[in-house]
Amino acid sequence: MKRTIFDAIDPKVYRFVHICNSCKQPNFRISDQVNPCSACGQTADFEILPFFDPSRDYGLDVDEYAINMMYALYKKGLHQTPVVFDDFYRKAPFVKPVGDHTGELGGYVAFCGLHQLIDIVENLYFNESDIEYLRSKQLYDEEFLAELRSLRFTGQLYAMEEGQIVFPNTPYIRIVAPIMECVWIEAQLLNTVNSESLLMTKASRIMTAAEGQTVIEMGKRRAQGRDASVQGARAAYIAGFDYSSNMKAGKQYGVPTTGTHAHLFVQFFPNELEAFLAFAEVFPAKSILLVDTFDVLGSGIPNAIKVGKIMQERGHKLSGIRLDSGDLAFFSKRARKMLDNAGLHDVKIAASSDLDEYTITSLKYQGAKIDIWGIGTKYITAYDSPALGGVHKIVARKTEKDWMALIKISENIDKILNPGIKKVYRLYDQDGMAKGDYICLEHEEIGHVKEIVLKHPTNPLKSKRVVNFRAVPLLVPIFEHGKRVYKTPTLEQSRRFHLAQKNTFWEEYLRLDNPEVYPVSLSDELKELKEKLIHEKRQFALME
Repeated sequence: MKRTIFDAIDPKVYRFVHICNSCKQPNFRISDQVNPCSACGQTADFEILPFFDPSRDYGLDVDEYAINMMYALYKKGLHQTPVVFDDFYRKAPFVKPVGDHTGELGGYVAFCGLHQLIDIVENLYFNESDIEYLRSKQLYDEEFLAELRSLRFTGQLYAMEEGQIVFPNTPYIRIVAPIMECVWIEAQLLNTVNSESLLMTKASRIMTAAEGQTVIEMGKRRAQGRDASVQGARAAYIAGFDYSSNMKAGKQYGVPTTGTHAHLFVQFFPNELEAFLAFAEVFPAKSILLVDTFDVLGSGIPNAIKVGKIMQERGHKLSGIRLDSGDLAFFSKRARKMLDNAGLHDVKIAASSDLDEYTITSLKYQGAKIDIWGIGTKYITAYDSPALGGVHKIVARKTEKDWMALIKISENIDKILNPGIKKVYRLYDQDGMAKGDYICLEHEEIGHVKEIVLKHPTNPLKSKRVVNFRAVPLLVPIFEHGKRVYKTPTLEQSRRFHLAQKNTFWEEYLRLDNPEVYPVSLSDELKELKEKLIHEKRQFALME
């Protein structure tokens, strides 16, 4: 990759660029104080601008309430207080009850966005343009703005690995850092992880429905913004998609790309046959012809068959045809018969047109003869569940003596936090299958434990005894004292990791309709702490 100026000149250090109006030479400086031009030596006439990397302009990716809280904590001398934050979600997306099902619904999330979060944390700072904007609001004093100028992430960040399967109320990120840093990072963290995990979960479900068939991501034009389309293509590939149409994702992340042609290509030629021949001549090794511009059965497939025969005579093979509208089950079955009768048994049938895991499952049930699935709008927009409700909550703070667990209480029992500094283990049986997740306090050790009873967090009648298990910690260190200690896996490694994780769960937990609830249990000590804090807070509230 070609080096840029940001590889040599760090905008966290050189915060201004002084452009000499005599020789037009840029001079990178740590302050706005004028010094002689390094090229021509003149000392008077400069244009002084803030210097920052626009691709990593993260400092003000926050809500105003975050800056206001940071300022209030600073003014009260509390901004350096060490705290612990957990990030988790409460309800799995995309899961809907089917039939007369009235019980508790399961579901999962495929954790994604860690790669981008690492970049954010490593490049998190307020540039001089940010400082000037905050100054213009006339809300914050200069001492605070000076504090922001030197602010960086200095804490510890633990996270599940990208592609991991995570269940409701299980922390997938834990941050230990000064309170001001934890408040600062909230919006960026949630925006990144919520959006990318949502899309990867959708993609993972689509791969479950596809059952090993080829799947292509093609949602660029319907994505909600450029970044969403690129990150969505990456998430889809990790989840198991084979290709993306997104060339930017191919360049930036190495996602394999592919593409055919649109209806406009067919319309541009005098007739359909000439269009198909022209495309096949240019791309003899990868021609998939779109056959529904005019008449699928009357002209589209017959013309594709003619081109397939001509290609055979020239020593090539027609790769496939694509259906993009109409009754896909009916057309695919007729197409398969027509192609086979013409001796084109190897020609694949691709289908697109607002597909998702449900339409794929339905088409398979109808006996559709589709080999390749093109997935666009309903994937890239997370059409049927457009938001993941991941949250960023404080669970402990440091006192003069020790850590103090914190809890948030709600009338909604699902919103009562699990307090304290916690660890998450996944328990596997001797065959490598996941039996349940176990959340305990940081000091609890389970290496010597031979038996664990996984108890439902709210229903005392539900429990599961696990013996002869292997406990694997799910939160791994990513940053220690503000420095990255985690070796980021390659795209292919993350893809293999996700597929391997899916294979450790019984299909009942991952099925699309009415999935079984996966056991997630609190340790007895953590549960007792939670109940104790709830009782104390309610007693205190009654005294006020």
